[in-house]
Amino acid sequence: ALITNEEFGSNVIDQYYYEEGGKKYMFFGSFTGIYVTELTDDGLSVKRNESGLPILKKKICGNAFEGTNIYKKNGYYYLFASIGSCCNGVNSSYKVVVGRSTDLLGPYVDKKGKGMLDNSWELVLEGNMQKWIGPGHNSTIIQDDKGTDWMIYHSYLKTGNEVGGRLGMLDRVQWTDDAWPYIKNCIPSNSDLIPVFNDRN
Repeated sequence: ALITNEEFGSNVIDQYYYEEGGKKYMFFGSFTGIYVTELTDDGLSVKRNESGLPILKKKICGNAFEGTNIYKKNGYYYLFASIGSCCNGVNSSYKVVVGRSTDLLGPYVDKKGKGMLDNSWELVLEGNMQKWIGPGHNSTIIQDDKGTDWMIYHSYLKTGNEVGGRLGMLDRVQWTDDAWPYIKNCIPSNSDLIPVFNDRN
């Protein structure tokens, strides 16, 4: 295994791979801290020192988060993550939050400068409890050919007092004047524009 509980702590799931400056990194963790380590040049092993220990083993978020995803824009690295309960049907409290940093390895902070290591965050997306329940675990942010950013995530659809399986969702990511991302009204949309991708054949 590439990343193990024995070496990096418990619940080392939700891995996210990122390349920067010729180096390869793996971010991971679920409700026991978000960690980052550096990988070898081929990306198949953890990069280690002469003693066999990882050259990088850093906790960058507290225990509130899972599902890390990082997007670089506006001179910042944005660390998206999910908090709350993902899988409790109508009682799911899952939501997408974000912090940002000028350095890939942190510290990541909210608008007031409070750290994600201390479980602080800014809200991006949450359920409205009338129709959409527990939206979260977003994908990499995708930019279309018009320069619009999009987020894929999942959510329960509420029907009466019940929900079925989680649905794949797509929403437009918008940006405040001070460069913070959000989904309109911070809830899933019922309809919106669609991404624009030109024919590349």
